[in-house]
Amino acid sequence: MTPEFQETLSDNLMTANAVTIDYYDNIQIKHKETSGFLHSHPDKYPLRYDDGRVSSQGQQVTGYPYADANNHWQIIPVVSDDVLGHHVKNFDLVRLRHVVTNTMLLSHDVASPFYPTNQEFTTVPMEDALGDRFNDTLFEIRIENGKVGQEFKSLSGQFKLIHNPSKVAMWTHTTPLPDWAYKQQEINGNKNLAQSSNIWYVDDIPSIPKDSERLVKTERKVKSVPFLKKWFELQRAMFYHNNALTSSHPYASEPFIWPFLLRGVSFWTQNDTRQQIYFLGNPIGWWLASSLLAVYAGIIAADQLSLRRGVDALDERSRSRLYNSTGFFFLAWAMHYLPFYLMGRQLFLHHYLPAHLASALVTGALLEFIFNVEPILDDATMVKGSKKAPKKHLPAREKLAGQNLLTSWAAAGLIITAVIGGWYFFLPLTYGYPGLSVDEVQARKWLGYDLHFAK
Repeated sequence: MTPEFQETLSDNLMTANAVTIDYYDNIQIKHKETSGFLHSHPDKYPLRYDDGRVSSQGQQVTGYPYADANNHWQIIPVVSDDVLGHHVKNFDLVRLRHVVTNTMLLSHDVASPFYPTNQEFTTVPMEDALGDRFNDTLFEIRIENGKVGQEFKSLSGQFKLIHNPSKVAMWTHTTPLPDWAYKQQEINGNKNLAQSSNIWYVDDIPSIPKDSERLVKTERKVKSVPFLKKWFELQRAMFYHNNALTSSHPYASEPFIWPFLLRGVSFWTQNDTRQQIYFLGNPIGWWLASSLLAVYAGIIAADQLSLRRGVDALDERSRSRLYNSTGFFFLAWAMHYLPFYLMGRQLFLHHYLPAHLASALVTGALLEFIFNVEPILDDATMVKGSKKAPKKHLPAREKLAGQNLLTSWAAAGLIITAVIGGWYFFLPLTYGYPGLSVDEVQARKWLGYDLHFAK
């Protein structure tokens, strides 16, 4: 969350522990989204990359996930000032000296290792940084949602580091560099300054004395931000972090297999008793719901085709239920299922559960449509000049009087029996009790489910 959001939280540790940054402080800079530290080491970029492009062969600047002395950078003013204690402020031009190698951070018009359109970040010796490369070592501090003259602070002062001559933002990503960079993250200059992944913050100030007055905390006033502004920021953050869950998992699955229940998720096993909990769902109910989704789509297509040919096979009431009631449930299924095809995150079968619930509603509505018998209305019960029946409630006994519901009851009984039977058959996998023999496990591998204890 942005510092502005966090300042509305009374017990927020990040805001409470923020410390003002002074010039000549040694700082550790951390990327907000990947949690990688700005890092450098004596190794050089290779002269030529795998795609044939050449580098400057300068000192590598990378992103490193752990605390390390090579993450320490001294923040230096553009104009040397012997007076210590001057605070760094928003929009200040600064230089960053890598403490361990005594070199200065620099960006220039050389392509980065992975992105030909992004600038390389490297460091240069102090004699070059004070000479003809001076301008290339200038960077601007831009605090997110900051005001002119606002003090730059650790933890809460999220910022973008803008290379002053070229106006690119320091940026990193999670794709690791090759072995020559020890699989660390690439740091480069991003031309898209508005991109939210350009944001960094100062994680620590290793050089600050423990008795510094800057560490003395004063009572903080909790700020107020409009509710909708906080709500939209929270939604954006949730969507981003949810979509960032991209690591692999042995039981992850793709959306196209969910309606067919091709595999489940193993939650728990007990070797000595051969017990296991395997999230699968009831295959009978699952396949019935999925198949009736296709039946519904077929009925809609057939009705539309018939209407185009001048054949009206449905009465007004039946069509209204088919398109409005059942159609609403079908739309709910689609809205809860289809967006997963646009996601790049790690997915599991349980992500289909809301859509499966909607498909069960489609099943009930469609079965009611198929087996329902409309009451026969005489002329007295029809509104004159209208095809629709009057809005008058009729008791079920009167509405269905004299009609044979045997088929409806038989279908309902068959479906309920099959669903209960499927639930009972897979009960040992659902609740993890009792343990199953090899033959019993094999009997439940209907579609080759990857169950344990099958041997």
